[in-house]
Amino acid sequence: MPSAARMAAALLAIFAGTLVFATPAHAEVGEPSLSEASAAIVLDAAGNTLYERNADERFVPASVTKLMTAVCALDSGIPLDREIILRDVEFPAEPAAQKANLPAGATITFGDLLRVMLVYSANDCAVMVGEAVSGSEDAFTDVMNAKAAELGLTETHYENTHGLEEDGHLTSARDQAELGHYALVNYPFIAQTVDMQSVTVAVAGQDYTFKTTDALLGTYAGAMGIKTGQVESGVTFLGAVRRDNATLYTCVLGCATPEGRFADTASLWDWAYGAYERVTVASPSLVAGSYRYPLRFGWAISAISPREVVALAWPSLAPAEEDAKLPGADAAFFGGERVGAALWAQEGRTLNACGYEARGLVPLHAPAYDPLLETLALHGLSVPENQA
Repeated sequence: MPSAARMAAALLAIFAGTLVFATPAHAEVGEPSLSEASAAIVLDAAGNTLYERNADERFVPASVTKLMTAVCALDSGIPLDREIILRDVEFPAEPAAQKANLPAGATITFGDLLRVMLVYSANDCAVMVGEAVSGSEDAFTDVMNAKAAELGLTETHYENTHGLEEDGHLTSARDQAELGHYALVNYPFIAQTVDMQSVTVAVAGQDYTFKTTDALLGTYAGAMGIKTGQVESGVTFLGAVRRDNATLYTCVLGCATPEGRFADTASLWDWAYGAYERVTVASPSLVAGSYRYPLRFGWAISAISPREVVALAWPSLAPAEEDAKLPGADAAFFGGERVGAALWAQEGRTLNACGYEARGLVPLHAPAYDPLLETLALHGLSVPENQA
C-alpha cells in the first residue's frame, strides 16, 4: 500500500464507526424553580426523564383530557371532512364551562370540530366528538380508557371526554407527558392543530374565530402547544417545546392559577435548556477523515463539515455517541465532493447530524519526496492550500 494510503487508513480508523464524544456523565444539574405545580415532569424526545416531582401521583387532568379525546377520534377513521350536526350541550354542574356555542342544527366538519375542541378547549365540542364516534359520550369514554391501557398509562382513568370534574377522572404528570409525546409524533393533525394561535371555522355561512387558551404560543421561543386545563380543584398544562434539535415534553398538574401553570412550565423549559451541554461535534476545523487527492501525489484531502454542528447533550445521561459512515481509506476525492455523514445520539435521542465534504489539502510526507513540490520550492512557489 502506498504511504499516502497507509496514512489515510490510519486517520480513517480514528473517525470511522461508532465513537463516544466527551460529555460530562452524571453531572449535577440542579432543579428548576416551581411556584405552584404539585406535580411536574420533563421528558426528552427519547422518553428520558430529565426532571420529575410527584410525577406518578394522581391529579385531575382537567381539559388536558381532550388530547386523548382527539387521539381516539382520529383512531376511529372518521373522515375529517364528514359533516357533523351541531347541538346544544349543557353542563348543569358546571354552568360556566367553556363552550363554543356554535348554532345548533347547523353542520361542521369533523376536522373543524376537533380543531375548536383542541385550540379553544370547547367542552361542548368534546361531547359531540365522542357522540360522533361512538354514539354516546359514555361509550366513547370506554374507548379512551382502552387506549390509555394500550399505551401503558397506568395512573390515568377517564370519566368523560372534556375534563370537567368527575369522581375517578384522574391522571399523572408522567402519563400525560408520555401521551403528549405519542400524540405529536403519531398524529400530524394534532401536532399542527395544537400549534395554532387561533382557528376559524365556517358554520351556516358565517365564520367563527376561536383563540388558543395557550399563553405560551407565540410568546415563548420554540413552544409547540399541546393542551391547557382548568377546573376548581386544579389548573394544568401539558406542553411541548423545541430548540436546537432538542424537543421537550412537560406537564404540570395541581397548579393554583392559569398564570402559575405557564410560569412553572416556562421555568421547566428555561431550566432544561440551560442545563444542556452544548458540544461542537463537527465544524470546518474538525477533520473527520483523510483521503487520497488524485491531482497531487503525497497530498490528502480532508472530510470536514462545511458548517459548525452543535449537539445538546444532557449531562446526567450516558455519554453521547457518534455513528460515522465514511468511505474506505483507499477512496479518492476531488475538492467539494460529498464524503459520507455522521449522526450523534444520546440514550435513544438523536442529537444532530451532518454531511461531510472533501475540502483542504494536507501533506502526507516531506515535500522532498515529490519532484514537483521540490521544483516549486526552488522557485519560491508552493501548492495552494485549498487546491482542488
